[in-house]
Amino acid sequence: MWIAIAATFCLLASEFASLQFRQQRPAAESAETPVGSIHPPASEIPIPRQIWQIFFPPPGVKTLDKGSTYASDWVSMAPGYGYAVLGNEEAAAFVDGSFASRPEIAATFHALKNPALKSDFLRYLLLWHRGGTYSDIDTRPLVPLEDWVPAGKRREIGLVVGLEWDAARDGHYADPWTPDVQFCQWTIAAAPNHPVLARMVNYTIAALSYVARQQGRTLDQADFSDFQILNSTGPLAWTDVVSESIRERDPQVSGFRDFLGLRSPRYIGDIVVLPVEKFRAEFADEWGLNIWRKNRRALVRHYYNGGWKRDD
Repeated sequence: MWIAIAATFCLLASEFASLQFRQQRPAAESAETPVGSIHPPASEIPIPRQIWQIFFPPPGVKTLDKGSTYASDWVSMAPGYGYAVLGNEEAAAFVDGSFASRPEIAATFHALKNPALKSDFLRYLLLWHRGGTYSDIDTRPLVPLEDWVPAGKRREIGLVVGLEWDAARDGHYADPWTPDVQFCQWTIAAAPNHPVLARMVNYTIAALSYVARQQGRTLDQADFSDFQILNSTGPLAWTDVVSESIRERDPQVSGFRDFLGLRSPRYIGDIVVLPVEKFRAEFADEWGLNIWRKNRRALVRHYYNGGWKRDD
C-alpha cells in the first residue's frame, strides 16, 4: 500500500511541477512566435486555413471512431479553420472531380490497393489542388496552428516542412535506406498549386509505374516492398523532391545534409524547413518538460498508431 501511495504522490508532484513550469515561463513559451500577434487575413496568406486528415479503414471497420483520434484537438487548436477527414468514398469523389484534365491521376489513385501508398498519394493531391495543412490521423497538435509560422512571415510562406530524422541528434538510422536527414510527410502545410507538390505528384506517378513495369504487371497487381513504398510515395521520395526543389531555389544548398543539426527554422524562398522536434514531439513536450530545448517549442506529436510495414 505504501508503495502505491508513494507512486501516486510522485505522479501528482510531477504534474504540479510541470504546471508550475509552464505558468512561470509564459514569455519563453512564445519566444519563437509572439502569441496574440495580429494574424494576417486569409486573402493575404498563401496557405489556406484548412486541415486535412485521411482515414482508410482496415478490413472489418466501416466508420471512424472520432473518440480514438485527435480531431477535437485539431479543431480547438485552429479556430476559424476548416476541418475534413477523407475516407474511401470522399477520397474517390475528390480525385474524380478534381483532375479531369489529367486522367492518369485518377487512374493511378484507383489502381492502388496498398493503403499506405494510397494515403501518401492522396495527401499530395489534396495539398497540391486545395492547399492547407495535412496531418496523419494519429497526430495531435501541441501549439495553435496560427503560431506555427511567425505572423510576419505568413504572407511569404507557401510550404512548411519539418525534419523527420536528423542524424546529428538521432544518430544513424537502423535500416540502410534512411538518409542522415529525412523530411517528414506525416505533417505538411502548403499553398495550392505549389510547385513542390506538383513535382511530388508527378514523381509518385512515375515511380509507381516504374515498379509495376519492372514486375511486368499492371499497377493494381504490383507488389510493393517496404523500400519501394518509401521510395515511391513515402518519406524517401518526399525527401528527394523537397531537397531538389530547395537546391533550385538556393544554389548554396548542396542537399539534405545541409540541414543536419538544424536548430531553428530555415527559410529558402517561400519554403520554411523546421527542426526535427517540431513535428516529432516527445512525451515531455506535452507537459512542457523539455527544458534542454531552450524553449524551442514542438508543434505536433505523432503517435505512430497506423503501422503500414509488411509483416514478412
